[in-house]
Amino acid sequence: MKLVVGLVFTLFSGLVCAQQYGAPLESRQAIPIESAIKQLAGQRTARVVVQSKVGKVCMAKGCWLGLTNADGEVRVTFKDYAFFVPPSLIGKTVLVEGTLEKVTMSLAETKHYVEDEGGDPSKVTQPRVEYRIVASGVEVKG
Repeated sequence: MKLVVGLVFTLFSGLVCAQQYGAPLESRQAIPIESAIKQLAGQRTARVVVQSKVGKVCMAKGCWLGLTNADGEVRVTFKDYAFFVPPSLIGKTVLVEGTLEKVTMSLAETKHYVEDEGGDPSKVTQPRVEYRIVASGVEVKG
């Protein structure tokens, strides 16, 4: 009986933990990505908590995810490369806490991300400018 209770507890604990990646969020007062981007006006970075659907995840190892918004997408990388996320997050709503900034990538970095997305990097001829959040934590909603 103790073995069964232990197994159930372990299974339940694993499911609960699977909904949080990285550090626990300090705040759950999330704002839309568009509002977070407006906070950058006149600043280099902004500390934010955003809520959005996941549109993409790095298919190579889960080292970044793409949040969808009305203006496109915001890439989320993970602070100190400390955690990864599974592709099963695509389509799910998440809360992300971290530092937002506008990044001009090199052509090589742009090609790298296109390849991670499953695209053809040889077709990339210009570097991208994107908004990026370096996340300390990601929490899956519901």
